[in-house]
Amino acid sequence: MFSDFCASEGIKHEFSSPITPQQNGVAERKNRTIQESARVMLHAKQLPYHLWTEAMNTACYIHNRVTIRKYSSCTLYELYKGKKPIVSYFHVFGSKCYILADREQRRKLDPKSDEGIFLGYSTNSRAYRVYNSKTKVLMESINVVIDDAPYSKLPDVATDVAPSIPQGPVELEGGEPQDGDTDDEACEVIQPTPSKGPSTRIQKNHPQELIIGQLDRGVTTRSREVICNSCFVSKIEPKNVKEALQDEYWINAMQEELTQFERNEVWDLVPRPDGINIIGTKWIYRNKSDEKCTVTRNKARLVAQGYTQIEGVDFDETFAPVARLESIRLILGLACVLKFKLFQIDVKSAFLNGYLHEEVYVEQPKGFTDPNHPNHVYKLKKALYGLK
Repeated sequence: MFSDFCASEGIKHEFSSPITPQQNGVAERKNRTIQESARVMLHAKQLPYHLWTEAMNTACYIHNRVTIRKYSSCTLYELYKGKKPIVSYFHVFGSKCYILADREQRRKLDPKSDEGIFLGYSTNSRAYRVYNSKTKVLMESINVVIDDAPYSKLPDVATDVAPSIPQGPVELEGGEPQDGDTDDEACEVIQPTPSKGPSTRIQKNHPQELIIGQLDRGVTTRSREVICNSCFVSKIEPKNVKEALQDEYWINAMQEELTQFERNEVWDLVPRPDGINIIGTKWIYRNKSDEKCTVTRNKARLVAQGYTQIEGVDFDETFAPVARLESIRLILGLACVLKFKLFQIDVKSAFLNGYLHEEVYVEQPKGFTDPNHPNHVYKLKKALYGLK
């Protein structure tokens, strides 16, 4: 099938020489990385080797959703899908789990769950792959409670695993990997590292005329800027205000946003009026990245829940001051013909400079309620993100 596809598309399929993995170094190195991860996962939980296929699948699943290089937050999943992966459902491979027992085969006083072992994630549905210790089968199920405790005792695993299908009995292909499938790395013997004793540092005096550069400045490497910046930003985007208030970096980001509101005189705190629609507010959290997908800034934006506005009461017309692509291309063309210099600038909080002519009230932002006036609301003087 693949040969027919290549022939129909005019693709020339080239092969590497036999027993020469160095000709396919990228794929072979990735295979080694996944195999090393699977080996550690099996030995960490002392699982039998016949579960090596499950460990390899789970290792590959995880590697596709973790960062691909140092000081980068970009993943293979994000490069392929265009969105960040969700990893909140990840669990420790080989952990003890409890699977909801089949109701049809369960009597009234029987336990509602069976003990098992968590083995990974389904590629066809939103389910977990687990080994049921009672029925001796591999199965996929969403009704699973996983215990990630590091020292939880695992149930015994039978040497012969019964075939299974999703929500029922998929047969494990093969047993242990053959000798030809393993790399030379598996034969290496790691020698214990001797403990280092106390050492003596020898100080040397260097004449000033031999020192290159300024004496009052230290040595700076290229990567130190990235390292220092990573110390003041968070790589995890909170899902709600409760999570954000537990991270000082996101608290600073929210405080910076409210500081811009004060500088632009966006609103005034007033008593809650009667018979007026009060619009809610919501925090939006995003990590700003550079061209290398490195997180450089934590951005918190306060937006109004414009979907609660009533047409004819809170607004009459809607308008979005956004330049059309045709206008931008026309300006670029004129600049090329007339040899003009173009400058691109970013006006910070530019949306907050538009004045409002209607009376619009919004709730106080969550996490930053005035303790002296908790029931007061803000009367907007200028535009706010999310308004219609």
